[in-house]
Formats: sequence, C-alpha cells, structure tokens
Amino acid sequence: MTPQLFNHPLTFLRYAFGPKPLTAEQYLRLVADRHAALGYGAMATRREKQSRWESGAATPELPARLAIADLHCIPAEAVHTLPWPDWLLLALDNRSVVDLPWTQTGMLHALADTARGGPMDRRAFLIATGATLTGAADHFLASLGHPTSTATTGRLTVTPAMVDHLDQRLDHLRHLDDTLGGGTLRTLATEELKLASSLLDDARYTSTVGTRLHSVVAEGARLCGWLFFDSGHHAAAQRYFLTALRAAAAADDHATGANTLAFMAIQTYSTGNPADAVDLVEVAQNAVGRGATPRVKAMLHARIARAYAKTGQHKECAHALNAAFDAHAQGPHDDDPAWSYWLSTGELENLTGSCALDLGDPARALCHFDAALAAAYDQDGYHRDHALYLTRTAEAHLAQGDIEHACASASRAVTLLGGVASARSSSTLNGFRDKLAPHHEAPAASDFLTSFLS
Repeated sequence: MTPQLFNHPLTFLRYAFGPKPLTAEQYLRLVADRHAALGYGAMATRREKQSRWESGAATPELPARLAIADLHCIPAEAVHTLPWPDWLLLALDNRSVVDLPWTQTGMLHALADTARGGPMDRRAFLIATGATLTGAADHFLASLGHPTSTATTGRLTVTPAMVDHLDQRLDHLRHLDDTLGGGTLRTLATEELKLASSLLDDARYTSTVGTRLHSVVAEGARLCGWLFFDSGHHAAAQRYFLTALRAAAAADDHATGANTLAFMAIQTYSTGNPADAVDLVEVAQNAVGRGATPRVKAMLHARIARAYAKTGQHKECAHALNAAFDAHAQGPHDDDPAWSYWLSTGELENLTGSCALDLGDPARALCHFDAALAAAYDQDGYHRDHALYLTRTAEAHLAQGDIEHACASASRAVTLLGGVASARSSSTLNGFRDKLAPHHEAPAASDFLTSFLS
C-alpha cells in the first residue's frame, strides 16, 4: 500500500477493497448492485457522487448507506444507531495500520489513522491475528538499525527539556494507572499522545531530539494500547500497539519496541491465540539481544512464560520463569527504562502463580501467591493488579474446594476494585463468580454472591 493519508474512512475502504484500488465508478457500481439486491432500486453511479461522499460535502441517503454497510458486512443496525461516517470504521480490521510502509511517512499516517478512531467503542471489530500480527513484529525487527527520524523545520522548536517534560507526564500516567485503571485514564493518555505526535509533524527539532521524541510517541502509543486493552477495547488497543512499534522503529528504540511487543503478547494470550504471543515475545527478545538490562530480560522471560503456560508447555514455562528470577536477581541498573519499574519480586511470584494456575496446579499457585504477599506486593500500591491476583488466588482456593478462603480472597479483590476502572480485572472477577455459582448453597458462597450482585 502506498503511503497515502486517507481523510475519510470511505476512501480507505474503496482503496483497500480488493487487490487493487477501486476507482470511484467501480466502487459505486458495487454499491449500486447491493442497492438493487436489497430492493432499493437503481442508483446513480456518477463519480461526483463518490467524491462528495468522501469529501464530506454530502451524506449518502439511507438506502445507499445500507447498501454500503451490506457491501462491507457491517450490521444494518449500526447504520441506524451510529452517525455517518463513524460506522464505516466497523469494517476496518487494523489493516490500515498493518499495511502502511515502515517509513517515517507510514508511521505518521498510522498515528493519524489511529487517532481518527477516536473514542468510539471498537471492541467488536476484527483485530490482526496470526501471520498478519507476527508479520508486523517481523517488520519492526527488520526496521531496527535503519532509523527514519531526521531533523525537521517547523514553527515551534522542540527542545530537550520539552521532551523531558513529555516523558515525565507519561511516567505519571503509568503510575496513576496502577491505582485508577485504564477506563479512567485512556482519554487523558490519548490527548498526551496527540500532543507529542503533533510535534513530530509540525515542529523544528534536531535529529537527536527527534529520536527522543519518536521514543516518547512510541511509549505514549504503547501506554494508550495498554489502557484501551485494560478497558476492554481490544481492537483499538491493538491499533495503538501497532503504531507504537512503528514509532519505536523510527527511533531505532529496541527496548521500547520490545516492551510494546510484550504488552501485545498479554493481549494476544488473553483474547487470541497464545501461540502468537510466544512468537511476539521471541521477536522482542531478538530485538533487545544481549544489550538489555537484567530487569528488561527478566520481564521478557516472565512474559513468554505466561504465554507458554497458556499453551500448556510446562517445561518451557518453568525454564522461562527460572531465567526471569535469575535475571531479576542481578538487581537494578542505572539504565533500566522508566517503564520497567513495575517488575518486582512480588510481581514475579504472582506471574509464576498465574502460570501454575493455568497449568492446572492450584496448590503451587497458592504457594507463589503467598510468596508475593510475603514480598510485600500488597504494599506497593498496585491496586488494580493486586485485585487481579487476589481473584486468581480465589480461583486457586476454589479449585481445591476451599470455598471459604476463595470467597475471602475474592471479597478483598472487590474492595480493592472500588473506584478502579479496569474491565480486565472486573471480567476476571466475573469469571470467578461464575465458577462459584454452582456452590451457592455453601454459606460463604451465598454471602459473597449476594453481596457481589447487590
């Protein structure tokens, strides 16, 4: 796909409908055929009609909109409930971000396309999977060593101090996320990303400052991806992650790109094919190579261990977890990325417990969840994730038939989640509730279920 910026979703849909871009007349003939097939009669196919639609000068009449929706497999109810052209975004499956070239122009267009998605709920949209997803990771890896960030001219000069401030604002958002969750912060994070992105395309900076600015944009997009994922908006999250990879490649920022791939792996083993998650982390490990700090290496080992657990690979999971603890034991380094702060002994114990639970060993899972508490994980301020691990602790107790302790852990999780807007943690708690429901006659289960539903 050529690096063309699409100002209207319909333009992109026409451009990407087949192996070759469709002309306005060709596209209109397809719409007219659907228009007739749906019983709406003949429809004019003059090129000017398409131009007016794509320029925003005119809105298609309702029968034409329904024909367009049918052509792109968009439910008719979306036409009636969403404004034009917002519902056209339902036909996008992130290919607009995946297919753009891995150049500076492609990266800027990916940012614009991702931002154009706006606050719309994209949870039901298709997302890239399989070879499409891992292919994007491979493109990132192949792009390393060929940074595209260059000095620019513009109205405003971006200084190193300005980039410092942008970086610090992202750090504050990361720490706020530990307590408030993605639902509260995702709008604020997208505005931060828009600010940093606007400077890339309309400001003056040196090559060195430009490289740093691209890294800030990469981390900003990665953070947006995480916050949208935590909110349950999976396709939008993936679009931010894919855009973050492009910005990291433009800056030749191996570590930020690897971190993005690690977070993409969380989404993939949670909502997609865990085997793809293994591939994503392997690319991340190749990206950082031997130059990563021990903490970053530990993070990647732990992340691939979670993917191995989801795929049922016991030995590979155990090996990766041992490597994670060994790397973490080497201690912090001055050049640890700021975004790696969350990886602690308690976090590793919780991740190990989660792996054991996925692999069908609730007794071992409880040992590691207890070890996390012994490492003072509950005192580190990670309210959202602590609630998540408490719910997994409850699942492990329930798997052993200990309903009373299961409900006690789940009740603590409910308390911690008060005020935390995290669909990820809430859905895990809902899953525990469903598993507990068959035991509703037990007093502890009855009390919990009654209070949970009240």
